[in-house]
Amino acid sequence: MGHVFKRELLDQLTSFKFFAGLLLVLLLFGLNGLVFSLRYKNEVVEYRQFLQAWDESLAERKTLDDLPHQAFDSLKTPLKTAFLASGGQYRLPNDYRFTINIWGDRPTTQRAFSQNALVESFQALDWAFLVGTAFSLLALVFAYDSVSGEKTRGTLKLLQTYSLPRSSILLGKLLANVTTLLVALLAGALLSLLMLAVVGQIELGAQDWARIGLFLLLAAFYITLFLSLGLWLSTLTHRPTASMVLAVMVWVISIVVIPGVGTLLIQRIRKIPTENEVGQRASRVWDQIEKEFNNKQSVWRGREFAKGDNFDMEKVSTVAQNKRKHLQEEIWGDYLRQKFAQARTVRRISSVSPSGLFEYGAESVNGTGVLCDEALVQQAHQYRATVEDWIRQRDAGDSESPHLCFQPGYLSLKPFQSTSLPRFEYHAPSVADGVRDALWRISLLTVETLVMLFAAVLAFQRYDVR
Repeated sequence: MGHVFKRELLDQLTSFKFFAGLLLVLLLFGLNGLVFSLRYKNEVVEYRQFLQAWDESLAERKTLDDLPHQAFDSLKTPLKTAFLASGGQYRLPNDYRFTINIWGDRPTTQRAFSQNALVESFQALDWAFLVGTAFSLLALVFAYDSVSGEKTRGTLKLLQTYSLPRSSILLGKLLANVTTLLVALLAGALLSLLMLAVVGQIELGAQDWARIGLFLLLAAFYITLFLSLGLWLSTLTHRPTASMVLAVMVWVISIVVIPGVGTLLIQRIRKIPTENEVGQRASRVWDQIEKEFNNKQSVWRGREFAKGDNFDMEKVSTVAQNKRKHLQEEIWGDYLRQKFAQARTVRRISSVSPSGLFEYGAESVNGTGVLCDEALVQQAHQYRATVEDWIRQRDAGDSESPHLCFQPGYLSLKPFQSTSLPRFEYHAPSVADGVRDALWRISLLTVETLVMLFAAVLAFQRYDVR
């Protein structure tokens, strides 16, 4: 097997397709480094500007009674490793906004930053996309004629004179091709990282390097899978042209058709209500509250006038409106959970394809995609509870306050320092969280790789080398 490996490796490394492929990889990965460097620098600037504007807005609130008028933003921090697998983070919301005001707008997700129009065309040019498309195609290009091509040239018979088991011949070819493509991948990755360090001035930490290492390991399995597929296809025919046609068909189905079908199927399999339908359902809560509280759900007589009976009517109205707000937000929260579930279902269906397994697995390992969005919403809910408890505790310390949270005009009028209000700190999913989320995809990709390798070896055992 060693002789076959050395011979095949030398042939591949000196071939035109290797130099052409390497040039393409260096071009794409260099572009990746440049694009994501510009994006990261732009996002860091806008992130800081947004926080500064929010702090200035908060500084205008002088008392606790002013805080119901303040919008609270739970913002994702710019991700250093977005170049690995962005998971659509430059298109999806990066801010969860809420108000504590019982009359305030419902919580919403939005993009707090503008997007850089100069690089918008390259929104998917991350490592996951490049490996998922370019390297799967390169793997098939390198392997489609490994058997049928050698038979046509008459060199396959020559290999048989070494009295090597056929499995050793095929494994030698596979290892040589894997080594060749990994050389190209590492060259591209190093160029990208160099661009990120020089242009983007991005300093990576231990967690970031762990994500990169896991990504490269996942990419090695993915490349091995497509090389095994190419070897198997090469054993099904006796002419390289026929092998090439089969390889192109399989690549198109795997990379284009199956992921596209997943999105179409989900619209029929797992439908969710429209935003207008959810809004109508939420508006009906008003009727429910009105009936439950006998039309006493909104009585506000003013702070001075209501002191006479210790705000009895206002207390009832506060309970009613807080309940109404809670029920409406539950409806919208359930709608958001349905959207997350739908997105996960799309990913499961698309994971029928090896490219889906790899790209969504890479998203999870990098802490992006649905995992990242779910983490933002969960942490935003925790932050809201923290802010509300903080206000309640300080309002309770003012004996002159009506303590009607969170109705404007009925909270403490004593001044407070805006800098003492808790700030939101986003914590990206850890590497361990990402691995747990991606574990079934990684396991399935490994199994598919072993199955395809076994199929290639079995087919080659029966191949007519004459």
